[in-house]
This record gives sequence, structure tokens and C-alpha cells, in this order.
Amino acid sequence: MLFSGGETDRMISAGVVRTIFADITRLYFENKQQRGKGILVFNPEQPDKSRYVTVSDIEDDIALAQEACSDSLVESLKMVLKVIEKEAESDIALVATISDLGVIAIYPIDPYEINKMIDELSNGLIF
Repeated sequence: MLFSGGETDRMISAGVVRTIFADITRLYFENKQQRGKGILVFNPEQPDKSRYVTVSDIEDDIALAQEACSDSLVESLKMVLKVIEKEAESDIALVATISDLGVIAIYPIDPYEINKMIDELSNGLIF
């Protein structure tokens, strides 16, 4: 388990997890400010292939999916747009992953809640 072991191990784990989430949320908010509403599509196996996708990009993808008669992809992308619109004014970072099967998973990341959870899992060690 990530937060098992001695105090030093838990401190290191908590620091690494905080850094990862800080980087992800920073990337999201920087892109949102510069490029507009969207979602960070994160590729955990190849993080350098991750990218921020704007509402306009998704609308273009919906048009392509409609041309390809991929109703399931159209519906999935419309769902992503709804989430982006719902969280447009919030302080929540939107991160998505896409599985090998094409399943889109959206993870709303609240930086405050993440820090609170990391504190709880690492037995309250503060960095």
C-alpha cells in the first residue's frame, strides 16, 4: 500500500502524491486560463502524451464521430462537454483518462479535498 510502512516512508509517499496532483492541477488551470474551458486528458502510461483539450476541440471531435457514425463516441463526448460546462466556474480541475477500450473516465480534482485526503491517508503528516 502506498501509505504503509514507517513514518519516513509515509512522508515520502505523501510528498510524491502531493507533487503529482499539484502538477496535474497546475497544468489544468494554466491551460484553462490561456486556452479557455476544457479538460486535461492524462495518459498515465505516457505522461508526455497528455494534453489539454478545449471545448472547441471536443466539438470538432463530435463532428468527426458523427461523420463516422459512432453514436457511442458522440454521446461520450457530449457527456464530457456537460461536465466541463457544469464545472466551468469552479476551482475543480477536470482530468480525464481514456481506456484501451475507449471508455472515458472523468476525475474532478478539488485541490483542497485531495490535500485533506492525503493528510488522512498519511496519518496527518504535514509537509
